[in-house]
Amino acid sequence: MPDNKNPYHHGDLRTALLEAALSIITESGPQALTIREVARRAGVSHAAPYRHFADKDELILAVVEQGFALMQATMTTAKSQAEQEPLAQFAASGMAYIDFALEYPAYYRVMYSGDLLSSTGQQSLQHTSADTFKDLISDVQTCQQLNIIRPGDPAKQALALISMVHGFVTLANDNRIAALLGENYPLAEIRNTIMSAIFEGIGTQ
Repeated sequence: MPDNKNPYHHGDLRTALLEAALSIITESGPQALTIREVARRAGVSHAAPYRHFADKDELILAVVEQGFALMQATMTTAKSQAEQEPLAQFAASGMAYIDFALEYPAYYRVMYSGDLLSSTGQQSLQHTSADTFKDLISDVQTCQQLNIIRPGDPAKQALALISMVHGFVTLANDNRIAALLGENYPLAEIRNTIMSAIFEGIGTQ
């Protein structure tokens, strides 16, 4: 039964559980996430989460899917507001990816924390994250076909791009940028430098 101090309305339990899970990740990191703590944060019994999630894997994957959906929506919005030509679309997508990761560090952290899951859960996570990577490969291929960027294996190029971005985002979200560069480098300025380096690396025409 739900805690009387924190009642939830029928139909809202799943949302409450996901919000509680994200709150735990924000405050203490993905490793602190447990079904028991999620139930406590949501104000329900320890058994209540199992009405929606068979185990911790399902709960984590639901947070991951929510994060990827939000990231995809952020990127789609950015592309819709950019010039409708491939390079501008590509740049808008990359900028939006970084902006999402910096604005929602808790989502981003759990989206790429496969070590939290069992082997079965890891397979599902790989499937979920693969869709975003496939979109990036498709964007690279489109730009190659139009001779906007240099030819090459689009999958390898996509991996190089996402690795550079992921490295920057991880440093930023772990508060390491200031330690490395000092306080006089705004993240937006560094983000632009990262994107410029990416375009130089893939040989934009």
